[in-house]
Amino acid sequence: MKKMKKFFLPFMILGILLLAVGCANSEETGNSSGGSEPKVDKSKEAQENIKTVLENTFTGPNNEQQEILFKGADEDIEKYAEKLTEYREKNFKPYMSERFYENGIVNTNGAIGFLVIAYPKYILTVDDITLEEREAKEGDYDFNVKVTYTNKENEESETMNVEGTASTNDEGKITSIRYLHAEEFRDALRN
Repeated sequence: MKKMKKFFLPFMILGILLLAVGCANSEETGNSSGGSEPKVDKSKEAQENIKTVLENTFTGPNNEQQEILFKGADEDIEKYAEKLTEYREKNFKPYMSERFYENGIVNTNGAIGFLVIAYPKYILTVDDITLEEREAKEGDYDFNVKVTYTNKENEESETMNVEGTASTNDEGKITSIRYLHAEEFRDALRN
């Protein structure tokens, strides 16, 4: 029995040391990968996604957009639909959840609504976008977009603020956008 204890004692000590080192390493890697850095990156990514979508929503219609959105409607319907799909996939899909992209962009033409109202009289440009994360829920933001609309005929410009909220998921993708008082901006573009 004493021989067995002498034989197993070094292995038991070695096993305990390996277990202690293994636990210490997993705690270190757990802390570095599960810390606050990924949240900061996701928050930054969410903010960039929101800004990009708002920029794409309130800028134009430029020549490319006019060709796709308005002149393309006179073409073969399949060709027009294909160009419109490519435009939306390039400018909106990478920044949104699949569900919001389908429901908020494809099914309702939500991304081009302001451009349709502005055409042919105005050109829209974004001067500034401010975002503020809402305290109520992580991933929700209040936004303010300062949009200048320029009359093509007389080159006169006016500026309006479009406010709203946007929600993002854990991946930083947009899950909803809600505009507050958007009808005021639409009315200004109709006049």
